[in-house]
Amino acid sequence: MKRIIQWGLTLFCVLTVFASCSESDDNSISLPVSIPASQSKLVTLPEGVVSKGYIMQTARIVNTIDGGVTVYEKKNVQVAFDGQDVYVSGFSTSFPESFVKGTLTNAGTCQFKSGQYVGKDKAGEKYVVGIMGTGDKAHQLTDFECSYDAEMRILTIPVEGATCAVAESVSPSQAEVSNILQSVTLMPGSFEEPAVLTLPEGLTTEQWYVTGATNNDRGLNYCMNVAFDGQDVYIQGFFKELPLTWMHGRLENGVITIEKGQLMGYYNSWQEVSFLVDNDDGKISDLKLTYDAEKGLMTSDDTACLYDLDSKSLAYAFYEIYITKKRYVVPDPTLPPAGVAVRYYRFTYTYLDPDAEEEEEVEEDVRILDEAQFVFDGNDVYLKLFTVDANGWAKGTLSSDGKTITIPSFYYIGTWSSQVIHEDYYLTAYVDKGTHYEAADIVLDYNAQDGSIRSSQQICISSSYRMIKLFAANIFGDAVFIEKKEVAATPAAPEVELNFNKLRNFLIVTLKIPLFDENGVDLLAEKLSYKLWYEKDGQPHELVFRASEQEDLDTDMVEFPYFFRTRDEFVSRGGHLEVHRPFSELLSWTKVGAQTIYRGGGEEHASAITWYDAASYYQEEGIQ
Repeated sequence: MKRIIQWGLTLFCVLTVFASCSESDDNSISLPVSIPASQSKLVTLPEGVVSKGYIMQTARIVNTIDGGVTVYEKKNVQVAFDGQDVYVSGFSTSFPESFVKGTLTNAGTCQFKSGQYVGKDKAGEKYVVGIMGTGDKAHQLTDFECSYDAEMRILTIPVEGATCAVAESVSPSQAEVSNILQSVTLMPGSFEEPAVLTLPEGLTTEQWYVTGATNNDRGLNYCMNVAFDGQDVYIQGFFKELPLTWMHGRLENGVITIEKGQLMGYYNSWQEVSFLVDNDDGKISDLKLTYDAEKGLMTSDDTACLYDLDSKSLAYAFYEIYITKKRYVVPDPTLPPAGVAVRYYRFTYTYLDPDAEEEEEVEEDVRILDEAQFVFDGNDVYLKLFTVDANGWAKGTLSSDGKTITIPSFYYIGTWSSQVIHEDYYLTAYVDKGTHYEAADIVLDYNAQDGSIRSSQQICISSSYRMIKLFAANIFGDAVFIEKKEVAATPAAPEVELNFNKLRNFLIVTLKIPLFDENGVDLLAEKLSYKLWYEKDGQPHELVFRASEQEDLDTDMVEFPYFFRTRDEFVSRGGHLEVHRPFSELLSWTKVGAQTIYRGGGEEHASAITWYDAASYYQEEGIQ
């Protein structure tokens, strides 16, 4: 029996407050540095000075919540020489065409002032800074220096024996940095796409269809080309991100082996990558595709990866590989007919943890509260769940005796796409067979007298149309749906908690927004909204989110509907918002608060503001 995890009877909502749009490592320290007088003016080439094409090779550290990720890249940039002055573009990732200015020295180096301005976007001004040091001194600001080979005209960072790197910052004098460039080499010339495999002349290609998953796209579904030449197999577009790239394999005894280390070209236009398999055991190997010619099927349990040429930095991982000659077409999402009344239900269920060990203790409070919607149209019954942001409904059939509702297994309930993630969603019941999960139709018991709907099955939302894939918070046991009635009510106040992420220098405000009123009566989620407050200089202020600062907002917003969400996930369902403000402004907020508003039963009521003592929190955490 799988462990059951305790969840509260409210929906957890996370509000992320960024100190800036950049990402920064822990131990960021603000130090005074020598700032050019023209720090807010773009560097321009003097009249008559012409830049020349250079190749910039770098090891780039991209900061994430879990730490730094190293990628290796080559890109074309411009360099200009004017006597002792040197102008270089490409140090800024946000403004790659902006120049910074350096000065040649008698010691054979080129020195650059830290804090040079390179441009301004919605997130604010950006500067190129030098950083140095390790451990407790990491990311101290400093002017940065290149060694300079006058004969070959090659610039290199760091200078031998130094630990200096280059980064982009939102401040010329504060180490809030992102995209740290280390081991930079600038050399004359330009790079072109490397020579990769091409299809031999005379071979005929066939279209095969790929499904699978990556960390960001769990609903992969695309076409690739395959050509057979005896035992030689050529595949084009195996990786969705490289649709024109060919790979070579050998077919023997029903297995196509694609040898590791094949050059794949440039991923994301700049990262030169090769192919290999890197599985859970950490061993690098060839890719094995089990091939069934009669069924027109290729499958693999391997994880196919794109790596930098040194095989040290992962760029892309593709797993759950399933390739067929029969194309799967994602259906249009199902919607209920227009004009039929929507009925709102309290949805409670037991969360089932697929990763729990059987001997783990069962928690006492096991029920989770959410909302669901049903539409009854004759014998057709439509169900909408909100545990995922799918854009469709599941459709079932009411039995002739009116006692059960049956929804076919793997029913497509829609998709969600943000700027970084894509998922297709399928609703199904399943049975745990010990060695595998077996799909089953969903059968809901319906009580027409009190309107309640129940199921004793294990039900999940999977991101595959053909296999059970279990994800946390989308696995339901002992589901119960109780119909809600619209009432006029004052919503219960949210809970507020403040945290600080030291790795990336931003604040996190966690909200719990109850789906009930002050007396515990159910509320309709679609009539519930929330807003954020802050206290400054002893005065409360509503926090305004401006369209001029957020691409996915069409208008300035103070209040967000409960289900509001943007594609860039700047706002997510139930209360996750990113607040882009200067760090100094955030620290001036002595309190942070939240408030819920309910418009039901023809009336509007607001909860009291729940305040969190931000000033005390900053002091306790040593944030200043």
